[in-house]
Amino acid sequence: MIKLLGRLQQWFKNLALARKLILVNVLLIVVPLSVIGAYSFSLFASKMEEQVGKYQLQMLKQVTLNIDTYMNELNRLSLMPYQYQEILDFLSTTRKSGEPLSLQEIDDLNNFVSKVFLNGRVDIMGISLFGEHGASYVVLPESQYMTTYQLGGNTEWLEKAKGRFGQPTFITTHDVSSTSGTVYQVFSIARELRSFDSGDTIGYIVIDIDPAAVRKLMSQVSLGSKESLYMTDSAGDLVLRKEKTAIYPPIEGLSEEGVSHHKVDGRSLLVAHVSSEVTGWTTIGVVPISELMKDSLVVRNSIILIGGICIGLAVLLSVFIAFRITSPLRMLRSLMRKVERGDLKVSFPVTQWDEVGQLGNAFNMMVSHLSELGYRLYETEIREKDAEIAALQSKINPHFLYNTLGSISMYAEVEGNREVVKMTNNLSRLLRYSLSGRKDIVTLRDELDHVQGYMTIQKMRYEDRIDFRLEVDESLYGCPVIPLMIQPIVENAINHGLDKGIGEGRIQLSCYQEQGMLMIVIEDDGIGMTSEQLNAMRERLNKIHDLGGTSGNGLMNVHRRIRLHYGEQYGLQLESMPFQGLKVILTMPIAYSMTG
Repeated sequence: MIKLLGRLQQWFKNLALARKLILVNVLLIVVPLSVIGAYSFSLFASKMEEQVGKYQLQMLKQVTLNIDTYMNELNRLSLMPYQYQEILDFLSTTRKSGEPLSLQEIDDLNNFVSKVFLNGRVDIMGISLFGEHGASYVVLPESQYMTTYQLGGNTEWLEKAKGRFGQPTFITTHDVSSTSGTVYQVFSIARELRSFDSGDTIGYIVIDIDPAAVRKLMSQVSLGSKESLYMTDSAGDLVLRKEKTAIYPPIEGLSEEGVSHHKVDGRSLLVAHVSSEVTGWTTIGVVPISELMKDSLVVRNSIILIGGICIGLAVLLSVFIAFRITSPLRMLRSLMRKVERGDLKVSFPVTQWDEVGQLGNAFNMMVSHLSELGYRLYETEIREKDAEIAALQSKINPHFLYNTLGSISMYAEVEGNREVVKMTNNLSRLLRYSLSGRKDIVTLRDELDHVQGYMTIQKMRYEDRIDFRLEVDESLYGCPVIPLMIQPIVENAINHGLDKGIGEGRIQLSCYQEQGMLMIVIEDDGIGMTSEQLNAMRERLNKIHDLGGTSGNGLMNVHRRIRLHYGEQYGLQLESMPFQGLKVILTMPIAYSMTG
């Protein structure tokens, strides 16, 4: 199980983002809707069963009340013998089997029976009078009266009647036969008759009733097309039932009244039952749960249909949204693949500033930086090639130059010309620093020594018109710097500042540290620059990709070299005013990795 969950988790992780969104959205839509639909249908079905049960119980109470009213009428009829003394006297007589009745007795009995039939207003099919000492008078359906019936001691209803002390006893449905042999189905009410004087039992009256009267009352109730409505006695035996209704086996656990669920022969039933206080019989109404669910099936199918439509629309919408959301990511993936193949001329269209838009903007910046870095490498390679070509073109052996300058210095010293000796020696050191070694990093002391040698030659050339001043923090002499970055700036100050002016000129070279940076300031008091010239020069310095310029050691060259070596936050800064000189500030990170 754990392995299966692990595989599912790995499978989900490897899914495309759009499919993940679709799957998650479908689960978030289908599961809640299914749970809500199932819960709603279950709640509806239970409420429906509850309401049907209440309705069913109410109907059974009403029909039981009607039946009790009907039975009370029969109860009153069973009391009529007490209104006729001659009937009580007849029942008190002692009779032998087959002994004939007198005319007066026949008249009294016929008169009594006629009044029972007339006053009852019920479907009475027969009346039987039994005396305790053998007197009997029985009127059966479609039969003449008979006086030969004798009570048996083991008659079931008789035992019940004796135990009720004059209260009516209701006899369940049974068959009676007329003298013609026709069998009729009736139910009966029997009562024990007692003497008012002595309280002794005189006899019994039994009234047979057509069950159709009660069935008519029961037919007024309809519980469904597959309903079952019937009455049982206290033992659970059938008393009577509504026509064309099913009879179920005895259902146990029924109280006086209520609604309950039962399972009979594998079928779930909703059973309502009400017990009669008059007859003691139980009226039972049974409706199969499947019958109740027929109406709820319409609701269920409606829920399924509407839920299916909603889920389908939601899934389509989630698919659309998922692909719409992930479309920029797919485009970004495609652009990144182009970058992998070396195509840096790509750009992600940023139309929104959400996470995807920010990612696309970062991608554009990355591509721009990659393109810039590639250009820097390209520029470096070109400059290296240019330097190699220049060296090849010169075809001058540096040692030849050093030896020649040494010879000139020697002849000048022999001739006593100290100026020539000084100039040739400084020129020799200048060329040796510029042409030999081709070091990438030198100390600040080496760079300043080179500048001082250069300025010695320039002072001799300009006959001390140049006032060169140097101020250096001694702790900075060991700082590593790139070579030939100060001399071109000083040369520029002489060529473009002092050389075009008249009189003496001053050049101030200062080296100090500030906020973790090495600051090298070259300041002259030459003709300076106009604001237009200064802005144009600053703009050229900002365009580090521009390979223009004829001088390899000019301002642009130094600025590019510093930026390529240390980063774009470093380089040259220019300050100038017309006829007030030019101030060039070189900034670079400070380090102490080399000994002074």
